[in-house]
Amino acid sequence: MTPEGLLLINKSGGMTSHDVVQVVRRILGLRQIGHSGTLDPMAQGLLILLVGTATKFQHAFQSHEKTYETVLRLGVQTDTGDAMGTPVRTAAVPALDRRQLEELFASLTGSISQIPPTYSAVKVRGRPAYWWARHRRPVELPARTVRILGLELLAAQADTITFRVRCSAGTYVRSLVESMAERLGTTGHVAALVRTGVGPWALEEALPMSWVASASREELIRQLRPVPSTLHAEALSVRRPLDAP
Repeated sequence: MTPEGLLLINKSGGMTSHDVVQVVRRILGLRQIGHSGTLDPMAQGLLILLVGTATKFQHAFQSHEKTYETVLRLGVQTDTGDAMGTPVRTAAVPALDRRQLEELFASLTGSISQIPPTYSAVKVRGRPAYWWARHRRPVELPARTVRILGLELLAAQADTITFRVRCSAGTYVRSLVESMAERLGTTGHVAALVRTGVGPWALEEALPMSWVASASREELIRQLRPVPSTLHAEALSVRRPLDAP
């Protein structure tokens, strides 16, 4: 019988989401595997894989809200918007206080306009934006409306702000971080990013990527979860493309 269901995985930093899909495809010997929303290579945390017939629910999973814990490093902007990029601009970091940060968070909560990063998976003329950027042909991406459902300050130091954000699908934390830094009178980038939740699923439920990479086919199959019955009514009449090869 062809395996089907959900795999909750704690993605390691340095891997692309497609890398994770490829590892599981190899172990299960199955091509029909997608994921519930891309995590940048630098990012860690919850990645939900859809196996077998569960891939028909991919669009519904991608539309779930997400939760992230993020470290914003102030004073340096990079070309990718995160710590894996090349610094392109520096700026002095003003003294900050908690009240100022809480006011900033309040101003960014709700519906906001956001331009996706140049290095993103948004498709332009059939290729992701990061492909054009890597070939030194960056493209202009249109702004989109996203929803910031909650921002919580976790810690603040002289040049770093650690916070939790709950947001709608399609939100780019790298763009959010750059907006935060700009409103604080400086610049910045994502120094660390962990996805801790996708809809009702939490990172604590996920399998470590190190375990997944060494698991047998039978062990992975035993970890598959059924698609919640509430999503069956949302099955698409036309399937969306799986994670691109």
